[in-house]
Amino acid sequence: MPVTGGDGRGTDRVRRARPTDAAALVGLRVELMRAMGEDGAEEPAWQDRALDWFRDALAGDDAAAFVVDEGGRVVAGALVTIGRGAPSARNPHGLAAHLSNVCTLPPARGRGHARACVEAAIGWARAAGVDSVALHATPDGEDLYRSLGFTDTTYTELRLRW
Repeated sequence: MPVTGGDGRGTDRVRRARPTDAAALVGLRVELMRAMGEDGAEEPAWQDRALDWFRDALAGDDAAAFVVDEGGRVVAGALVTIGRGAPSARNPHGLAAHLSNVCTLPPARGRGHARACVEAAIGWARAAGVDSVALHATPDGEDLYRSLGFTDTTYTELRLRW
């Protein structure tokens, strides 16, 4: 589906990613990890697992990625996954989505690609009956997400790692 970039410059081609796009999505994930200064971005072990994960997830019903192609390659994308839990007053369907892997390769930045991919991901989640979409924002992405209506949550996220 053609989508006009949020800044009004040009028309992007946003499409739903296929399992054959798994390697490109892993590449975007590596770029994102580098930009965030995460250790281990270059390690092949996690990349191999991620490649298998993307292939499987994109063939299923609980995940979708949306990408922009330029010059025959994927230059931007966003991933949304659906989680199922017990329904509640705030989540009457028991479905919540998580947005991640939002990245545009440096040469393609500033053209509204990330916005177009995120808007497509949100639209897919809404059509799937999801009650909310959550994400972890980097400082570079926070303005984009807030402009799309994302707000701070009521509850602090805590995490236990081992």
